[in-house]
Amino acid sequence: MSYTVIRPCRELQDFVSHFWVGNWSGEPVADSTYYLTANSLTELAFAFEYTAGHPELLFSSVQGQTNQHGQFAAGDFYELFGVSLFSYAIPCFFDVSPDALNNQFVSVETLLGNVGNELTERIVTAATTEERVNILSAFFIAQLKKRYHEDRQMIEAVRYIRRNIPQLNVNDLSAEFCLSQKQFERRFKAFAGFNPKMYSRIVRFESVLHHRNHYPSLTEAAYANGYYDQAHFIHDFKKFSGYSPQKFFRLSKY
Repeated sequence: MSYTVIRPCRELQDFVSHFWVGNWSGEPVADSTYYLTANSLTELAFAFEYTAGHPELLFSSVQGQTNQHGQFAAGDFYELFGVSLFSYAIPCFFDVSPDALNNQFVSVETLLGNVGNELTERIVTAATTEERVNILSAFFIAQLKKRYHEDRQMIEAVRYIRRNIPQLNVNDLSAEFCLSQKQFERRFKAFAGFNPKMYSRIVRFESVLHHRNHYPSLTEAAYANGYYDQAHFIHDFKKFSGYSPQKFFRLSKY
């Protein structure tokens, strides 16, 4: 499978991490598997097969931020198109709290009703990836204009954790924002879906998952991202992927 990342327009950079496309070249492999791991982002996705040269929707989905793992058969897929959203964007785009989508997997139509039906139909009939990105971007910008009320402190807290994975100390972070630890954790969870410690664990796991090739070895990647020993690293990796690091990368070809 080839995987392409597309950056959002400037207006959406604070809310959208990236758009993405996964393509299976040639004939889909009947026994291919798609591996799901813990994810600090919420994923909006559309899966397609091609029949007689035309895209046919297999499913649409909204997968909330998750600390779980799983897998599903991808043998019928020809293409996956989607977008990864920061959790604090969920109330703006979908008018629900991030908590409501924690570890949930629902269709776009179920979440958004008639608006979701119309949005999915436009994505299916779009001729190019660029057109699909533009359709979703226009939808998100319109939603922001209707209901965006920022909690600048919590947006900055989320960004701080994503930038400073190894150095997180919840007591210090809550003091930085002039909040008690209890107040900070409550407001953070409302914005990120998880408490700060769980959120930071998932972000740290993701950092190793996505940037392991930047380091000479997995061990060095683990230490650079704040794991204090191999046992700590392997424990978290198994929790969030379902496998040891070596087995996961061998199976998933990630």
